[in-house]
Amino acid sequence: MNRIEIIYSQPLEEDIFASIKGIPEAKFFTVVPGVHGQGFSVPKMGDPVWPEVNNLMLIYCESDEAAEAIERGALTVRQRYPNEGLAVFRMKG
Repeated sequence: MNRIEIIYSQPLEEDIFASIKGIPEAKFFTVVPGVHGQGFSVPKMGDPVWPEVNNLMLIYCESDEAAEAIERGALTVRQRYPNEGLAVFRMKG
């Protein structure tokens, strides 16, 4: 089983969905909106100082090939928007 977490700046959502659209295992997902935090881009805290927020997408799939394809798709979005904030984590269990 693979757990993929994609944490992304809210404006990237349409691009994220487009990047994984053709992967059958990616049609089952959960999105947690309004996630606050700071990574390697500016903080996303949803407050007057740092008004932007992130979203968190969780995808579980059995196939390693599908998990790798989902990762690659999300990473192509990060390459297109290097300053927006996007992280992909994959846990195998």
